[in-house]
Formats: sequence, C-alpha cells, structure tokens
Amino acid sequence: MSGRSSKASWNDEFHDLRGSDTDSVFSKVVRLKQVKQKSILVVDSWEGALRNATPEGRKVLESAVMSELDQTKVSVILVSEAERADNLGYLVDGVVTLEQSELDGRRIRSLGVDKLRGFRVQSQHFPFSLEKGRFTFLDQEYENGPPNIVRNPEKVPHTETHYSTGSRELDLLLGGGIRKGAFFMIDTDSNVSPQSLRLLINMIRSNFVNQGGACFSVSTGTFSSESSAEALRSYVGDKALADKVRIVEFNSQLPSKPWRLKLRGQLMSDLAEFYRSWNALKETSSGMMLTMNFDKLVQVYGEELTLPGFTEIGEGLRDEGAFSIGISSRPTKVRDEFLRQADYHIKVQSWNGHLLIYGVKPFTHVHGATFNFDKGYPSLNLIEIV
Repeated sequence: MSGRSSKASWNDEFHDLRGSDTDSVFSKVVRLKQVKQKSILVVDSWEGALRNATPEGRKVLESAVMSELDQTKVSVILVSEAERADNLGYLVDGVVTLEQSELDGRRIRSLGVDKLRGFRVQSQHFPFSLEKGRFTFLDQEYENGPPNIVRNPEKVPHTETHYSTGSRELDLLLGGGIRKGAFFMIDTDSNVSPQSLRLLINMIRSNFVNQGGACFSVSTGTFSSESSAEALRSYVGDKALADKVRIVEFNSQLPSKPWRLKLRGQLMSDLAEFYRSWNALKETSSGMMLTMNFDKLVQVYGEELTLPGFTEIGEGLRDEGAFSIGISSRPTKVRDEFLRQADYHIKVQSWNGHLLIYGVKPFTHVHGATFNFDKGYPSLNLIEIV
C-alpha cells in the first residue's frame, strides 16, 4: 500500500484534554505556559470545555488558551464538533474541516482547508483514508508526466482460470484478476489525466505481452499510434513490440511498421483485415488481448455500425478465452451496451487532482490510486478509503 501517513513523534510534551471541563482546561493551560516547555495542547472538544462556562468564563478561557503562544512555546489544537465553527475563526491561524461524503453510494473522506494564515493553499480538499486506524493522505496525479521507465516491469503471473492485470492490488480488488474469456470495462471520467489512463492500460498490456500473449489495441485520439508504440516499447522491448503488438492506425499515409495495423475506416474491410492479423498472431502466442477505445470507434464508424460489428467480435473473443478490455469516457449507445455485457467494470475518476478507482462489478469501496516508480517501472498501489 502507498500514500502519506500522518505521523507524530514529539520529543516534548503532548497534552490531550479530551472531555475536560472549563476549570480543568484553564488550570492545565496556565501550568503549561508557566513551564515554557515546547508542547502541543489538544482540546477535544472545545464545546465540551465550554459546556458549563458563563460568557465571562468563555472569554477568560479563550484568552488563556490563545494568548502568548510564541513566547510560551505552546501550540494549540482545538477540536470542534459543531457543524460550523465560525466563532473560532478569528482566534486561530488555521482551520481545517474533516468531511465525509458519498460517491456513487461509496464513502469519501476529505480534509478541507478553510484557513491557513501566512501560507498559500494550493488545493482546498485532500482525500484521505483511515485504513489501519491512521490518517493516510492520497497522492496527486502526475502533473508533468510520469518518470521514465528504466527497466521492464515484474511479471504478475496469470492463473489457470484468470488473467492478471499486472497489479496484485487491482487483481485483489477484482476478486482475483479477470476470468479468461470475460469482458473488462474501464469507465473513465473526462477529467482523468491521459497520462494516468495510459499508465494503467500499459501496465495491463505489458504484463500480458511479457508472458507470451499478443495485444491488439484501438487507442484513443489523445495519443498517436507512434506515441502509443513508443510508450509501450519501454515495457516490452523492441522484439515483443514488433512480434506481439498491433496498434490500429486509421491514417493510411503513415509508413508501415511491424506493430502498426492500418485500417481504412470502412467497417467490413477493416474487420476482415483485423481477423487476418488476429489469426496470424494467434498461431504464435500463448493468449490474445484486445483493448478497444469505444469513443474512438464511434468517432470513426458511427454508433449504428460500431455496435453490431464489435458486439460480434466480443462474442467470438469470449469463445476463444481472450482478454477483452473496453475503455470509454463518453455516454454513447455502444458504451451503454457494453456496460450491460461487462463481467468486470471499474470506474476511474479524478477527484481534486487525486486518482480514484472503484469497482461496479464487483462492487467495492473507493480506492485512492497512485503509481509507484521505486523499482524503475510503474506499479499500481491502491488505498481503500475506510
């Protein structure tokens, strides 16, 4: 698992005034300030501390807690259980709010930064998990592109009945990988970084190819076939790219390359060319994979032709036990039909710049997703938001 956990290792005193009344809080604050030892004072909760206080007593306690903090080396954290603690805003240097909301019936936890005196707030909301009883904040997506890949990824082996996605944690989320012959739908929001989506798809493709499988790909319009091939080359090497990978290209003017499968944009002739190339690679491969971007297919062929043509392909791939992946980010008839047919369905979203993944089939909680490059290649780490 990954993420940034909130840790505390205080060399000096840490004082938790949980459940204390006004007089108790006042006396402890005064004692700490008199000692002038570096300390952190937590009042949990502020409403509890003021429960029996008169208006005058409240002012005295506010003054005792908040005055001369720099000189006395005491830092104060006030915990408020009120829905909004506007009355505390003028007292403090920072205000954060712990929030819980829902995403498609699943829990999302976030920390909202309402005020931070003297600092620029880059983002107002930060999702986190309480996995294993600790605050773990989710990493953001790569803004300037991922680091370079310096070695081939470790292979995550398939089983007799299931294909691996190349990530043990994603396999676990899906209940043990993708059953052979099943259809896997990756449903993305338009705000997901194209780099993040390509990292995810290339992780799945490369794990399949590096175990002797062949991969056919209809990529998005975001990246050219040349760019897609170069990105995948880092994972599988030159020989496997030429021998085991075919990337569809609809621009007939581009030069021929071993990995480039040039189609004309005419469905019937394109299907014939696809099957010819597919059957040729099937003879020398341990398994077959097809990744289809439905947005691109609809753009090229239109919905009326795409739906029956690729539904027929999907039926044949099931019979062959192939690994079929559909990718879509737009509401189309083709997407809706394949969502109904999907055996596995995950949603990929960007929430305030943080990548989230959760299962629809099977149903799972929301997970924060981050790509770890510590080993020289991307591995997907998932943190369940609990």
